[in-house]
Amino acid sequence: MNQEDLVAKRFAGKPLRQPEYKMRDVPTCSRDLTDSILQEVSFREGFQDAMAEMILLCKEVMRRRQAKDDESNLKCRKRTKDANKNRTTKPLSLEYMADRLDVDDPISGFLVRTTRKEGNMLQGFITVTTFTNWQKSFRWDSMHDSAFAYDSTDLAREMSKGKRKYDIDGKLAAEIQNTVRCGDPWNEGIVWPRVAEVSLLGALGCGKTLLSLVIERLECSQASIAKNYDYIVLQATNNSIPFYESMGFVRVGALTKNPDFENKDTTNDATLRVTGTIESKDGATTQEAKSQIVSSPVFVYTIEKSGQTPAFVAKKFKVDVWDLMFLNQHLSESLQSRSWLRKGLQMYIPNNSCDDSISNAEHNMKNNSKSSATQWYLAKNNETPKEIAHKFGVQCKDLIKANKDRISFLQSNSKLIEA
Repeated sequence: MNQEDLVAKRFAGKPLRQPEYKMRDVPTCSRDLTDSILQEVSFREGFQDAMAEMILLCKEVMRRRQAKDDESNLKCRKRTKDANKNRTTKPLSLEYMADRLDVDDPISGFLVRTTRKEGNMLQGFITVTTFTNWQKSFRWDSMHDSAFAYDSTDLAREMSKGKRKYDIDGKLAAEIQNTVRCGDPWNEGIVWPRVAEVSLLGALGCGKTLLSLVIERLECSQASIAKNYDYIVLQATNNSIPFYESMGFVRVGALTKNPDFENKDTTNDATLRVTGTIESKDGATTQEAKSQIVSSPVFVYTIEKSGQTPAFVAKKFKVDVWDLMFLNQHLSESLQSRSWLRKGLQMYIPNNSCDDSISNAEHNMKNNSKSSATQWYLAKNNETPKEIAHKFGVQCKDLIKANKDRISFLQSNSKLIEA
């Protein structure tokens, strides 16, 4: 790999249009948007034209928050160490915002402005897209030893005291990890059509209103090949965590492969279609690939009779028809659930029988290593706590006690359901 292949290059864009008003003059928006105008935006240029205002608004939000904190500390006539630690984090940078507005696809959202009479000043914005990543080894995993290993001291302390809401049993991350995904990490990225992402949010008083509106729209949105949302994710700064927790969000682990953790069998990350050449499974190295389509676990099905439809195939294998069409959209740009398929055509079918989550308990057992992270394991069908305790060399009573809060009826000989 050449060094220049790793260098991101940005093309010159048109100059940012500067606002004709001062951000300090922007009034705080009321939660019911009284005396404000809500503008729905479904095209990229609508946000790019407002980028300068969005950047300045984020800085103004931080300035007002810091001024409020300073005033509160002044009233107390003292500044504690905690007050210094909890100073506001940096606002969104121009580079980050420009990247999101340039790369996010699809992109939609809302802008909130004062009325024309009040100067049409920006008071808030939010953008949403389909979650996409560019690392083949990326995974959702709240139980990984490194999932929350890089927290700040204050956040780690809050996590240990139970003050933060997080995916304590790893179930939510495992659910997201087991959703369908497909794409090229060298080009358009690996797309997760069941996962929506709030990519940008900034507001003076209307943040909860905007986020609630987006969630409501996503819940009511019609399913399609490109998007069929079940989950919504976002990145949160330390200062914004309480805000998002109040809206029902829970922290989950998201990471890329750590060579010190495990060498997971990647056969579940199926290679669907490849342009160029890649390293073969037997270790033989050929020319380096510049395009590689990878996906969630799949298997191949050959159409047995002309006239079968994606809806028929989805019903046959008990999978969601939108997931099936998403994985096979390369067959035709006009692929629909009732499209007729010719005999002999090969289709990729979501392999729902393959659990794509990782058990760190199994990993540590295989590698004879120890960890301070909560150890978890996916039970096999009809397996008992007694058998699991013997497998990992722990006391059965300790295993039952650790899981009593989640499974109140658990006993040593209880037969468990798979996963």
